[in-house]
This record gives sequence, structure tokens and C-alpha cells, in this order.
Amino acid sequence: MVSPAYAERVEVAPSNESLVSSPPIQSDNGGKPASDVDSTLLKSLPIIGGLAKIRLSKQTKLTLKLAISILMFASLFLFGKVDLSKSWEVALRSDGWYLTAAVVLFLISYCLNAKRWQLLADAVGLHKSFSALLQYCYVGLFFNLFLPSTVGGDFSRGYYLSKGTGKYKSAFYSVLADRTVGIAVLFLFATIGILAGPAGHLPWKLKLPILLGTAGTFLILPFAPKLCHMVLGPDNRITRRFENSAAKVYWHDRKLILKALFLSVIFQLVIVLCHVTIGLALGLTTIPIWYYFVFYPCVAVLGFVTPSFNGIGIREWAYTYFLTFIGVDNSHALTYAMMWLALNTLSSLVGGVVYFAGHLQISKEEREEYEHVQEEDAETA
Repeated sequence: MVSPAYAERVEVAPSNESLVSSPPIQSDNGGKPASDVDSTLLKSLPIIGGLAKIRLSKQTKLTLKLAISILMFASLFLFGKVDLSKSWEVALRSDGWYLTAAVVLFLISYCLNAKRWQLLADAVGLHKSFSALLQYCYVGLFFNLFLPSTVGGDFSRGYYLSKGTGKYKSAFYSVLADRTVGIAVLFLFATIGILAGPAGHLPWKLKLPILLGTAGTFLILPFAPKLCHMVLGPDNRITRRFENSAAKVYWHDRKLILKALFLSVIFQLVIVLCHVTIGLALGLTTIPIWYYFVFYPCVAVLGFVTPSFNGIGIREWAYTYFLTFIGVDNSHALTYAMMWLALNTLSSLVGGVVYFAGHLQISKEEREEYEHVQEEDAETA
């Protein structure tokens, strides 16, 4: 369920928790590392070669993400014709009981996330208690929102899971598998919403990517190792990574993946219920249930893949677009988006309390080492 691109990142001795770059894979091409051969071929192409020379500092990347989020937010008022005063009035009239229920459901949902991750981590030999993994999930929320320029939420989860074991690769695989299973169910929910609901009036530019993503996730990804073996051959580097990495268990143990998918379905159902309760809190009783299964997964995926400051700005635009598409006025749509942002912020603050109370701080040296590895991961991927 995960890409083999993470297979050759770091090699850490079990007795040493510092990160050291792994030696390059040797090839028969004049003794050059295989990665150098691949990059040379790619860089020979004019466009890719030009892009490969672009190097942005971490500060520049953060500035660009902030700029994108600010521009997207500002455009809601400049081009979306949203009246902020009306949105504030809508928020003041919201039902507090429904909002409280949404908060409780959202916080509880991460118990399911932690249990799913525990199954996937156990499969690669990393055994942690449920309570520890739940803490790491909450801390990941805090890192995603408040520490986006240093240690990301997924990256911090991998660090805490593997700390003291030296199994950094296995930790990366477990976190990536956890993320992949979650996205798979998001695609599944969106497809069910399209097929089960009266979605004929939805534009094909929305429906087609969802249907293709679902088909690729459930019809191609589970057979990726076999397809690589058939198409690329048994001696290909990618094929060998599939066969030799710790992540191969995710393709061989179908029962494990079915359990993870089941937990992910329950987790996403709770998140959809959170969205429904926010809608009820704002008096949006005309939104059909099937539509929640369409717009929430789409917004979640957009916020995840689009460069921005933790998806802020992108998600607000997306929520406003999907809700106004179904007939909700701009003021209610923006208030809905802001309610979801507030819910995430509150949960992140809970993660911050866990982070400081649990003495889970990462030292400056460890952070710098992880940032270096993270950059190498991005280049290899």
C-alpha cells in the first residue's frame, strides 16, 4: 500500500539514534550510483534539467506556502463576494450543542486513527502501546498546524514511533501506509456519494478525477509489486525494493489491510458525522447526506496535495465552492469553513498540551537531521 520510494533513505544503527545517510545503490554503469544514473538521464531533458537546478530554502518554501494561503483567503472576499459581517452573525446564531458534539466526535475519532496505525506499525516490527500512539497522533496535529516549517505531523509520528529502535524506514512505511489507507477510503466515500446520490448535475471535471483516483487506489495499487515484476522485470531497482523492503507485508497480508480499511471506514464515518453536526449547528438542514460524502473527501484531498500553510485557504475556498454549488449562501458557506478550521485548531491545541506535558520535544540537532532527511525523501520521491 506504500510507494517503494522510501526504501533507501536512511540507515540507522539500532544503538544510535542519529540519522546517517545510507550508502548509494551501486550499478554496473561505470560504478556510478543508480540514483545518479537515473538523475542524469532525467536532467538531460531540457525542462526537467532546468527544474532540477531550482533550490528553494526552507524559509522561501514557508513564505510561498503562507503567500498561497493568504491569497486564497483574500480572494474569498475579493472575488467570492463574501460578507464577513454576515458570516459573523451566522456564527453567533449557531447551535452550541451541535458544535460541542462535533468537537467531541473529532477528538474521539483519533482513537480509531491510533488503533489503525498500531496495526500497521506492529506489522513492521514496531510495537507501541495504544496510549502512546494516540499521543503521537495528537502531537502530529499540533505539528501540522503550528510547526509547518520544521517537523511535519507525519514525520514527527515516524520519529516517535522509531525512537530508540533504529527502525526509521519501517516507521516511515507504517505512517505512509496509514496515510494511504485513509486516502483510499476518502476516494471510496466520494465515489459512493456520486453513485448513490443524485449526482447527475455535478460536473464531470469533479466526478472524473474521483472515479479515476478510486479505480487506481483499489484496482492498481494492491497489485503494484506484481505489475512492476511483469512490466519492469525482476531485476529492476523498483521491483527489488518492493520485494526486499519491510513494506512488502502490506501487500502480502491482505487480512491486515482489510482490518486497517475497516477502521478507516469507521474513522471517516465519524469525520463525516462531524461535518453533518456542523451543518446542523448552522441550520443547514437542506444539504443531502450523500453530498457530505462527496465534498468532504474532495476538500480533504485538495488540502493535502495543494501547496499551502497546512491547507489553510485551500480548504476554505473548497468548502465555500462545494457548499454554494449545492445552494448554500456565501455567508453560511464561509462560516462552515471557519468552523472546521476552528475545530482543527482546537484539536491541535490539545496536541500541544500533550506535546509539552509528555516531554515529547525534539532537540534542535534532531530537527535539523530530520529536515535533511525529509529533503532527501522529497527529491527521491
